[in-house]
Amino acid sequence: MAGETVLTVDDRADSIKFLREYVLIPNGYKMLHANNGADALHLVLSRKVDLVISDLVMPRMGGLELLETLRERELDIPVILMTFHGSEGTAVRAFRLGARDYIIKPFAIDEMLNAIDRALTESRLRQERDRLTQTVLKINQQLENRVQELRFLYGIGRSVTSLQDLQQILNRIVEAAAYLTKAEESSLMLIDEASGDLYLRAARGINEKHATSFRIKMHDSIAGQVVHTGRPVMIGGINQDDSFKVKTGYFVKSLLNVPLKVKDKVIGVLAVNNRTAVKAFSERHLNLLMALADYASVAIENARLYARLSSDIDRAEQSSRQLENLVESRTAELNVAQEQLIKTEKLAALGYMAAGVVNEMNAPINRILNQLRELQLELPSEEASSLVSNLEREVLHCRRTVDSLLDFSDQQQYQFEAVYFNDIIQAAWSRYASDHVLNHKVELVRGLDPKLPLVMADSKQLEQAIFFLIRNAYASMPNGGTLRITSRAVGTHVQVIISDTGEGLSPEDVRHIFDPFFNAGPPAHGLDLSITQAIIERHKGTIEVESQPGQGTTFTIQFPRKI
Repeated sequence: MAGETVLTVDDRADSIKFLREYVLIPNGYKMLHANNGADALHLVLSRKVDLVISDLVMPRMGGLELLETLRERELDIPVILMTFHGSEGTAVRAFRLGARDYIIKPFAIDEMLNAIDRALTESRLRQERDRLTQTVLKINQQLENRVQELRFLYGIGRSVTSLQDLQQILNRIVEAAAYLTKAEESSLMLIDEASGDLYLRAARGINEKHATSFRIKMHDSIAGQVVHTGRPVMIGGINQDDSFKVKTGYFVKSLLNVPLKVKDKVIGVLAVNNRTAVKAFSERHLNLLMALADYASVAIENARLYARLSSDIDRAEQSSRQLENLVESRTAELNVAQEQLIKTEKLAALGYMAAGVVNEMNAPINRILNQLRELQLELPSEEASSLVSNLEREVLHCRRTVDSLLDFSDQQQYQFEAVYFNDIIQAAWSRYASDHVLNHKVELVRGLDPKLPLVMADSKQLEQAIFFLIRNAYASMPNGGTLRITSRAVGTHVQVIISDTGEGLSPEDVRHIFDPFFNAGPPAHGLDLSITQAIIERHKGTIEVESQPGQGTTFTIQFPRKI
């Protein structure tokens, strides 16, 4: 392997001439020369040098000094030293500095050629290794690209043959065609059975202006030729002047059209184009597009068969579905009615029991209140009088609870009148604030509509319901939070929203929150929310609850406004 560049360094012109005329040039080497080591170093640093043949003794810088300098600069260039008067010690030093060979002048041509071959063997092997490595890497990359293409093609095949929507299939196919061929545009055209023309069903890279009117006549087009012959067409991409008509007014630099066949019948054309780039398609692109067209044909036929089958099945199952829906609807109604009946029976029994409890409790509560009032008149000290007042307040709380049981049992007589709901909210809040030590970590935010319409209601009963909701909200925020009370008009109704930022409830707890004596942990609801629901429903109103664990609870109450 000749052709390497050899730098000869010698201050004797006859030595340079001998190497040039008898050793290097006749054997295909390129030659540079320098008269001393300093000039040689400059050439090594500025030019590509494969081998240095240097005399040992020269002015300015000798051969050993050149070797040392190359070694210091970590320049891995093979060096052959030559001299008239060598010694064993000089040779040892030369080899320690990295010299590949050491030749005594005068030398024979073959001797020098053999030394050059030995010196360049390592670099030649390295270059050959690098060349082979690059070749292997290039082949591996090509193989990897082919494997990727096959994997992609296999994945597209599985994908489109599993799809049932025809438009999804066509869109997937044109995207895959553009990806596999690196084309600027891709399109899929099907034959219109009515007109016999090809019309565009899916495209990628073709702008909307062209796509909307993309119909191709069979008799005067390349795509029509593909349909008639059943064979692909691949042209263009060689010269800048290449220009091929796809349809009237639409030209491309290169194109590849392949037929879509179902049982040897052509149903359309899969096409890729390069409209601006002068880039030809290859046999590999043709093979990939043909394989993709086979997948597309099967998928299109399957989608059409599935559409026809689905239509038949839809008609056949329509009556059955209607009957099933009717049965499910009636069954659901019966289940709801059954659940409501069971709940009503339980509540009726509970209400009957509550009425009995109230009748038994009212008399002793009244006696206790009368005796406390008499006792307060007789006690002289202010401290004793205050204690009696506290006891009286607790007994009154018991009476209100007893009255609430009457509400629950539906035996309380309601006194309906036109009321202003904001007044009821304020009264419920004032009652709670006077009966309880307020948690100052809870911030109260009121947003009451000053133009709220009147509602027909028993103000005492609604005050009790709002009181229970405020108490429930405070109990859910032992560590503080925000209580929001909002009133507003919504169409023909008045709406009140009471929300907290407390612990919240699970979906299962929300389902049972209005059940009597339900307790989901703090707060303990007991009968509070059951009574609240009963009061609101007796006012022809509704109450809804929204809650999530850790995100608080919101009660929304709605009443018809006074007409």
